[in-house]
Amino acid sequence: MSPASLAAKRSSIPLGEFPSEKIQSWHRDRIAVVYVRQSTPQQVLDHQESTRLQYGLRSRAEALGWSANRVLVIDDDQGKSGASAEGRVGFQRLVSEVSLDHVGIIIGIEMSRLARSNKDWHQLLELCALFRTLIADVDGIYDPAQYNDRLLLGLKGTMSEAELHILKQRMYQGRLNKARRGELAFALPIGYVWQEPGKIGFDPDEQVQGVVRLVFRKFTELGTMGGLLRYLAKYDIRFGVRVREGQGKGALSWRQPNRMTLQMMLKHPIYAGAYVFGRRQEDPRRQQPGRPRTGRVVTEPADWLALIPDHVPAYINWEQYEANLARLQANRARAEAMGAVREGAALLAGLVACVRCDCRMVVHYAGSSDRHTYECTQLRNNHGGPMCQHIPGACLDRYVSQQVLAALEPAALELSLTATERLQQERDELTRMWRQRLERAGYEAERAARQYHAVEPENRLVARTLERAWEEKLAEKQRLEEEYHRFLRQQPRVLSAEERAAICRLAADIPALWSAPTTTAADRKEIIRQVVERVVVDAEGATERVRVSIHWLGGGRTDGMVIRPISRLADLSYYPELCAHVQALTSEGLSAMAIARRLNEAGYQPLTEGLRFGEQGIKDIQRNLGIGKSRNRMPRREGLAPDEWMRSDLAQILGIPQSSLYNWVQQGWVRARREERSPYRWVIWADNAEIQRLRALRQRSLGDEARRRWTGAPIEEESAGNGHQAKREDRGQEGGSRENAAQSPSKNGSEW
Repeated sequence: MSPASLAAKRSSIPLGEFPSEKIQSWHRDRIAVVYVRQSTPQQVLDHQESTRLQYGLRSRAEALGWSANRVLVIDDDQGKSGASAEGRVGFQRLVSEVSLDHVGIIIGIEMSRLARSNKDWHQLLELCALFRTLIADVDGIYDPAQYNDRLLLGLKGTMSEAELHILKQRMYQGRLNKARRGELAFALPIGYVWQEPGKIGFDPDEQVQGVVRLVFRKFTELGTMGGLLRYLAKYDIRFGVRVREGQGKGALSWRQPNRMTLQMMLKHPIYAGAYVFGRRQEDPRRQQPGRPRTGRVVTEPADWLALIPDHVPAYINWEQYEANLARLQANRARAEAMGAVREGAALLAGLVACVRCDCRMVVHYAGSSDRHTYECTQLRNNHGGPMCQHIPGACLDRYVSQQVLAALEPAALELSLTATERLQQERDELTRMWRQRLERAGYEAERAARQYHAVEPENRLVARTLERAWEEKLAEKQRLEEEYHRFLRQQPRVLSAEERAAICRLAADIPALWSAPTTTAADRKEIIRQVVERVVVDAEGATERVRVSIHWLGGGRTDGMVIRPISRLADLSYYPELCAHVQALTSEGLSAMAIARRLNEAGYQPLTEGLRFGEQGIKDIQRNLGIGKSRNRMPRREGLAPDEWMRSDLAQILGIPQSSLYNWVQQGWVRARREERSPYRWVIWADNAEIQRLRALRQRSLGDEARRRWTGAPIEEESAGNGHQAKREDRGQEGGSRENAAQSPSKNGSEW
């Protein structure tokens, strides 16, 4: 082509669109991609000129030498931000086409349209340099494989990302300044509406306000979110929620309560009159790909971006708001928290603390739900050591309950009046809510009737729909009226004179109310927690003495001593003193029964509180001390053949427990028969030689028989009997102790 022809051709190309020497013929063998993107849907709708300019880049590609059918327009990312490649299907498609070596040139209005993230931008540059793909904007054509162009493109990408940061920072600071003035609008919780720009007020619907106030009042009374949710479900109380978007925006929608909504209401500071912004902030570490709204965490009040107290009308005061948060925190099932009231028999669950470890003691139920102990497991769980201390629950619960009843006794009249007032207030509140629901149902039915009568009779297509809606509203109104009358029959609105008298009578007799069958363990726990903050216990070793310190709410402390049941007589704190008394009285020649009476009169008690010493208990002490006179009574001979003995008489002669001799009978080591008059008594045959054999059997050790058995020596009947006897003797002694323990109480069950 001649220079003149080339100059003429250049003169026909618009300014800024001269073919570049960077474009080679093999570039035109590939396709040209025009990338179109705008950041938000609002820009797509309002900024039509930018949209027209970007789609007009097709002609730019044709002017650079590409045919119209070789130009690809990618506009899948309209309305999406370029801050990240996630969720941008068009950009991902562009990268894929470049990686497949299909693209000769990428054309965009500016580099910020391709990407505002250096990570995504440099990834695209690397691919374009590898596959020799050109990049063009309104300023020129660039080859990422060349150093100067690569440097310029990198600088443009950095400026694009910095520009995005500046834009975001300006918007964020604007929102933050507006929030600190209390004017930033956001979605309000139940019970609040935006009355005018920058001003928050109560929801104008009285029923919505009444439900919100009922929620906070019942949580203060019930103390748990589960109890509050069950109460709302029992009386079919619903929340009035304003529709936030879509069809019917701003209208009331009555929805069933759920746990998440209740938790939001109890934790939101706006109900205490505080305007708050920034309670939930983004944590980039928790964000999930493809989900831009994830990664938000609840922050501490010190980290809130804006907090303006007393800026909005309040349903509760700030002190009640903090008390609700503390109660929710205490209800969590954690070792350091008190925990919510549950149905177990332990009245002090979550209140008992160990004086040594300064931590809460856990409740352990053994066998049945009525038998429980309070255990300090801090040392065992954290360091593998022994259990610090454990206290039987019945005695500790009984002591604390007595102290609580004594503390509540002066307030009996006030309690009765408060209970009457609260019950009356609750019934009035429920009745008022039912009337509001009936009033709303009546309004809806009248509104449907007006709509039906306003339609032209000839327009049957619309009239039938309105007639059906009117019938549904009438049916709903009738259903509510029937439920309201049923509610009034089950729970009259006004307390009767008999109910008031019953409340005053029960409040005057608090112990009777406490022990009534209708009072559950959960009710007793709630009463205790209203007055007791903590119960600190300190057991004196393995003895029966436990020091108890009751810390009352509002200050004050009561110290006392609790006697717990123990398993060994030697663990009694006064056991040395008891042994000295028994020795002294025995030396005076008193019988075991007389010694027991003396000890009971002196105030001594055996292992369990409330029991008394009996004859068998004194004999056990004398046997342990090796004192006492054994009264040799004449063996019984009536009805017995020569060389026959009663079991008790033969046991006395042999000097062994009766239980051991009974085990020998069961093993067949002695000749025995049942007595005719009493089949539960055994008569044993033993002449002089047999008595000597039994004595030798008594004296042989278990080690002799074991040595014979394992060395292969012949085992004679006597030695075998010796081995069995030794085993049975140990069991017999243990069985004897259990038998004595079972037989030791007297007939009335109050002696040991």
